[in-house]
Amino acid sequence: MTSSKSARTRERRELILRSAATLMAERGYPAVSMSQIGAAAGIVGSAVYRHFDSKSTILGTLIGGVIEVMLRGTREVVSTGQTGLDLLDAMILTQTRLTIENRSVVAVYLRDAGNLPIDDLRSLRRQQRLLIEEWVFQCEAISLYASEAELRTVVQAVLALINSVCTYDNPLPAEQQIDSLSRIACAALRAGLG
Repeated sequence: MTSSKSARTRERRELILRSAATLMAERGYPAVSMSQIGAAAGIVGSAVYRHFDSKSTILGTLIGGVIEVMLRGTREVVSTGQTGLDLLDAMILTQTRLTIENRSVVAVYLRDAGNLPIDDLRSLRRQQRLLIEEWVFQCEAISLYASEAELRTVVQAVLALINSVCTYDNPLPAEQQIDSLSRIACAALRAGLG
């Protein structure tokens, strides 16, 4: 009984998070209320508080979760033993796939991360730095003579290019978006690394 109750609780939390991500991506964080999130999830607004104590907690969970997924995805690719441009291409493909699969949350992250409480924002920035550091480290192996500032610029530009797909309603099927955007990002990375 306990495991089925905890499974229902997890499912309800995930439904609330998905509903919040969709609403916040469409309307922006400030324009969405807890009762609207509850209605979108098919529950009474006050029931949302059983799972999340505030709208900012939902925002922090969404954004922190997507950055964690991206960092884990990057580390999994790095652990495969690939090297050089093959590794960077695989990192780009993974990042692009995760971005498209989490499009609503990435859109919320890009627009509304500044609405996080300061401690959550600091934690988010630490996670972001870990992700960027992993990318910069892998790029250093390809571009031995580039400065760290140059590599950071290239990495930030490539990640921004990938994230940009979340800022508009793209009519292409997800797989076509992933393929097209990955090829563009790979070309940009190669150009940036010289």
